[in-house]
Amino acid sequence: MASESPTPPKSNVLLVLFPGFNTLDMNGPYEVLQRSADASVFTVTVASETDITTSVEGVQVKRDVALDDALVARLSDYDLLVVPGGPGVKVAAQAARADSSLFTAIARFAELEPTNGQPPRILLSICTGAIFLGTLGVFNDRFCTTHWASYGVLVDHVKTAAARTGCQRPGTVVASRFVDAGLNEKGVRIISSGGVSCGMDAALHVVKLRLGEATAKATADNLDYAWRKTEGLVFLNQ
Repeated sequence: MASESPTPPKSNVLLVLFPGFNTLDMNGPYEVLQRSADASVFTVTVASETDITTSVEGVQVKRDVALDDALVARLSDYDLLVVPGGPGVKVAAQAARADSSLFTAIARFAELEPTNGQPPRILLSICTGAIFLGTLGVFNDRFCTTHWASYGVLVDHVKTAAARTGCQRPGTVVASRFVDAGLNEKGVRIISSGGVSCGMDAALHVVKLRLGEATAKATADNLDYAWRKTEGLVFLNQ
C-alpha cells in the first residue's frame, strides 16, 4: 500500500497595506494563496496602520490586525510577508517615513531567524513595493526587480542603501516578471516581482516552493491564469 503524502506545513501570511496601494498588487497574491489547490495551507492576515486603507483605485480595505509595535513584536508568528506597491508618489511618501511601522516590520522580518522544522520564511515585494526593500538595504548584493517604469528609481535606492550600510555591492535591478534572490544571511528567502500582474507569477512561485510545481500549476489552472513561470529568475543557491 502506498504511503500517504506528508502533510504540507501551514504558512501564516502577513500582507501589509499603506494608503494608495495598488489593488491588484494585493489581490493577485491574495487570490493565488487563498485559492491554491491546497487552500488550507495559507492563512492570510491583512495589516495596516489604519483601520480602513484606501487603494489608489479608491477601494477601501478593512484590516484584520493593526500594523503597530505589538504586531512587529510577534512577527515570528508569520512565515511569509507580502509587500505591495502603488504609484510612485504614494510609495515615495511611505519611503520617506523611515520610522513607520511598515518599514520597521519589513526590516525586522528580513532579520528573523528560521523556525526549526519549517521551510525558510519568505519576504515578497510586489511591483513598486520593492522600493521599500531597496531603501532598507534588503537587496544589498542581490538581484531584484520592480515595475518596468521604476527600474531607475530602484537603482537609485539600492545604491543609496548600499552606501549607507557600507555594502560594496548594491542590489542589481533586472528586467524580469519575478526574481527569487535566494536566502539572505538570516535564512529568509527574498523574492521581488515586476509590475502589478507579475505578483501572481511570484505568488505561484511561492506555491511551487511550498507545495510543489503540480500544485502551483493546478492553482493557475483553477484561476484560469497563464502562469509565466519561465519569465522569472531564480537563484536558489545564493
